[in-house]
Amino acid sequence: MRSAIHNNNEMKRLTISIFLLCALCSLSHAQSLKDIFFKMPQAVCPALSEYNRLELIDNQKNNKPMQTRNLFKTFSKMDALTDDYAHLIVSNSSEKVLKLLKSKDAAPIVMVISTVHADSIPDASISFYTTDWEPLDATRFMNAPTSEDFRSISINPDTNELTVTTLQPLTLQFEGVTPSEAPQPVTNTYRWKEEECRFVP
Repeated sequence: MRSAIHNNNEMKRLTISIFLLCALCSLSHAQSLKDIFFKMPQAVCPALSEYNRLELIDNQKNNKPMQTRNLFKTFSKMDALTDDYAHLIVSNSSEKVLKLLKSKDAAPIVMVISTVHADSIPDASISFYTTDWEPLDATRFMNAPTSEDFRSISINPDTNELTVTTLQPLTLQFEGVTPSEAPQPVTNTYRWKEEECRFVP
């Protein structure tokens, strides 16, 4: 009888241990973009230290303006910070958008759109990372237009629709040489397909 009770208690302990382990595993995978942003390597955004990132998050929690004096002694501010989207104005000439993209059968992907404004012309690039900030090959997730022209890239945080606009290149005019007519901007849109874990036209 005692043996049966002992075995029953052991089974309960084992069941509880397995349940707690599963819960911890699910919590470790269900990361918020706020947690991921805090762990962001400084190489991804050299202007922000770990303290700067913590200050932005804490200011939001305390209903304060989401801004911080960055390492370049200017102010960086957040326009938006949710569980899966962030818009960071790094300086007067640069900004970053972070978006957590979910996949049906794989781990979530962090997408970073980095934009630099040169004479009011935006030039953007796009990068992809794991939630631990390991770089990923961008061609796995989308087939972007191949061009050396300037680009504007934006994402709708609600629909995950990505818009890539190739802008007219800068033209140089030399004495006696008239530059050819600049091409019109070309816009491509993509949607995130969770089943394939990639953007598709």
